[in-house]
Amino acid sequence: MRTREIHVIKERWYFYCLDCLRPYDDIYEARHADDGFGGDGVAWFHAGMASQPPWTEPKCPFCEGLRVKVLPRGTVVPKQR
Repeated sequence: MRTREIHVIKERWYFYCLDCLRPYDDIYEARHADDGFGGDGVAWFHAGMASQPPWTEPKCPFCEGLRVKVLPRGTVVPKQR
Protein backbone atom coordinates (compact mmCIF):
# COMPACT_ATOMS: atom_id res chain seq x y z
CA MET A 1 0.00 0.00 0.00
CA ARG A 2 1.31 3.43 -0.95
CA THR A 3 1.09 6.29 1.55
CA ARG A 4 0.00 9.62 0.11
CA GLU A 5 1.99 12.60 1.22
CA ILE A 6 -0.10 15.60 2.23
CA HIS A 7 1.26 19.15 2.20
CA VAL A 8 -0.57 21.70 4.34
CA ILE A 9 -0.15 25.33 3.34
CA LYS A 10 -1.61 28.18 5.42
CA GLU A 11 -2.65 31.11 3.25
CA ARG A 12 -3.79 34.60 4.20
CA TRP A 13 -6.55 35.85 1.90
CA TYR A 14 -7.58 39.51 1.63
CA PHE A 15 -11.15 40.67 1.04
CA TYR A 16 -13.04 43.94 0.60
CA CYS A 17 -16.77 44.23 1.28
CA LEU A 18 -18.55 46.41 -1.27
CA ASP A 19 -21.56 46.80 1.04
CA CYS A 20 -19.97 48.12 4.27
CA LEU A 21 -16.65 49.15 2.62
CA ARG A 22 -14.51 47.27 5.14
CA PRO A 23 -11.33 45.40 4.30
CA TYR A 24 -10.52 42.20 6.17
CA ASP A 25 -8.33 39.15 5.89
CA ASP A 26 -8.64 35.53 6.89
CA ILE A 27 -6.45 32.44 7.12
CA TYR A 28 -7.27 29.30 5.14
CA GLU A 29 -5.49 25.95 4.99
CA ALA A 30 -4.96 24.29 1.62
CA ARG A 31 -4.21 20.58 1.98
CA HIS A 32 -2.58 19.26 -1.18
CA ALA A 33 -2.35 15.54 -1.90
CA ASP A 34 -1.83 13.25 -4.88
CA ASP A 35 -5.27 12.36 -6.28
CA GLY A 36 -4.16 8.87 -7.28
CA PHE A 37 -4.16 9.69 -11.01
CA GLY A 38 -0.99 11.78 -11.17
CA GLY A 39 -2.75 15.05 -10.37
CA ASP A 40 -3.05 17.22 -7.31
CA GLY A 41 -6.15 17.27 -5.14
CA VAL A 42 -6.77 20.22 -2.83
CA ALA A 43 -9.03 20.33 0.22
CA TRP A 44 -9.72 23.72 1.83
CA PHE A 45 -10.17 24.29 5.56
CA HIS A 46 -11.20 27.43 7.45
CA ALA A 47 -11.09 27.64 11.27
CA GLY A 48 -10.43 23.89 11.41
CA MET A 49 -13.52 22.98 9.39
CA ALA A 50 -13.74 21.80 5.78
CA SER A 51 -14.81 24.71 3.58
CA GLN A 52 -15.20 25.95 0.04
CA PRO A 53 -12.20 27.73 -1.51
CA PRO A 54 -11.84 31.34 -0.28
CA TRP A 55 -12.94 32.81 -3.62
CA THR A 56 -16.23 30.87 -3.63
CA GLU A 57 -19.12 32.91 -2.21
CA PRO A 58 -17.25 34.91 0.45
CA LYS A 59 -19.44 36.56 3.10
CA CYS A 60 -18.48 39.68 5.06
CA PRO A 61 -18.01 38.94 8.79
CA PHE A 62 -19.08 42.51 9.69
CA CYS A 63 -22.33 43.08 7.77
CA GLU A 64 -22.87 39.56 6.33
CA GLY A 65 -22.99 41.12 2.88
CA LEU A 66 -22.37 38.93 -0.14
CA ARG A 67 -20.83 41.61 -2.37
CA VAL A 68 -17.27 40.77 -1.36
CA LYS A 69 -14.25 41.17 -3.58
CA VAL A 70 -11.25 38.88 -3.17
CA LEU A 71 -8.07 40.93 -3.42
CA PRO A 72 -4.70 39.78 -4.72
CA ARG A 73 -1.74 39.89 -2.36
CA GLY A 74 -0.11 43.27 -2.07
CA THR A 75 -3.28 45.19 -2.95
CA VAL A 76 -3.62 48.52 -1.17
CA VAL A 77 -7.05 48.51 0.45
CA PRO A 78 -9.02 51.77 0.53
CA LYS A 79 -9.33 53.26 4.03
CA GLN A 80 -12.68 53.16 5.80
CA ARG A 81 -14.75 56.32 5.66
